[in-house]
Amino acid sequence: MKNSIINIDKRHKDILDILEKNEHMTTLELAEALDVSLSTIRRDLHLLEEKNDIIRKFGYCIFNFDNKLDNDHSGPVRIKQAIAQEANKYIHDDDTIFINSSSTALKTVDFMHAEHLTIITNNLKINYSLQNANYNYVLTGGEMRYPKESLVGDVAINTISAVNADVCIIGCNGVDLENGVTTKFINEAAINEMMVKKTTRCKILVADHRKIGITSKFKIADVSSFDYLITDKFSSDTVLEEFQNMGVTVVQVT
Repeated sequence: MKNSIINIDKRHKDILDILEKNEHMTTLELAEALDVSLSTIRRDLHLLEEKNDIIRKFGYCIFNFDNKLDNDHSGPVRIKQAIAQEANKYIHDDDTIFINSSSTALKTVDFMHAEHLTIITNNLKINYSLQNANYNYVLTGGEMRYPKESLVGDVAINTISAVNADVCIIGCNGVDLENGVTTKFINEAAINEMMVKKTTRCKILVADHRKIGITSKFKIADVSSFDYLITDKFSSDTVLEEFQNMGVTVVQVT
């Protein structure tokens, strides 16, 4: 079974590599290139389309280059929304919540249903999120970083260090067994690390399948620092099982 999963994952990678190098390809062309049956390729393409890795047209398919623009801000909106909705199950009335600059973490704001909350974030894009008159919204302050519109630096860190939050919701660029939870940006690593350290009850990591098994540049925390990892059904079951063995509760959304 494990070898079968490895073979499928390799074939999916090969399909994406081929499509990235070609303008478009038909199902038959891909089957011939990989020396597999049409039914196998059709199953592969159906799954890759669900994952938003490819775009299928009438008679052919193309590589989804949007996924290469920014590993955090691109990707399937439906999956991010499902992850955000799931994260809200762990938020209670009157909680104080840290939310980092991740687009997935920020989406949780749109689905919050508690009556009273205090939301503390370094993500300026919260201004574009749905607002609730019963919630307190606190920006950390700090140096503004474009184009992500996040606040970083000593002012932001000092704000976070002065608070004991009930819940933190942290997104990332990579989650790996050995290298932990990582981000592409050095000045955000310290912000995220402080949010995790200053959370007292529930630490939630939100990461879709594109982040699982990936290592980015700067470490935020060990995977075991989190209580929950919320991801989607396309993530590797083998890797997720290892995360659970580390004491993290893994939740997969569909």
